[in-house]
Amino acid sequence: MSDNNKIEFTIPCNPPKATHQASLRIMKRKDGTQFVGKFAKSKGKEAQNDLMSLFSPHAPRTPLEGPVRLFIRWSYPYRKAEPKKNRTSPLWCDTRPDCDNLCKMVQDILSRLNFYGDDSQVAYLTFQKNWCDKPGITVMLWELEGDLFKDNYNDQIKRIT
Repeated sequence: MSDNNKIEFTIPCNPPKATHQASLRIMKRKDGTQFVGKFAKSKGKEAQNDLMSLFSPHAPRTPLEGPVRLFIRWSYPYRKAEPKKNRTSPLWCDTRPDCDNLCKMVQDILSRLNFYGDDSQVAYLTFQKNWCDKPGITVMLWELEGDLFKDNYNDQIKRIT
């Protein structure tokens, strides 16, 4: 795999806790039927727009083709209530928002910015959510090549975990 087929960036920031799900609401039409709609101004939409502006400088000239591997690390700053003795290394985050909602938001943003053609291309997905002293969002994308059972793709990510 060449570096041309790999995209990697880290955005130092306090990651948002709102997701695309936060903007969805059950609404009623004039005839009384219900539907799932989005508010134009919501925390979820605002978070999505902020992330789009942060991710856009890293967008490739041409989208990745074929199956891709996506790695996302969502690092929140340590909670104020976290004892300093526990702040020696990153801690797993088991609070809201859910990983699947965060992941879907990032996949939608990457697709809209043409990192890849469609989020159905993501064949291998890794997501980490943690508390640490250096908050931010790390995104890595690779084009997958070769035989699934012959190539060991776990070796490619060992340096960051």
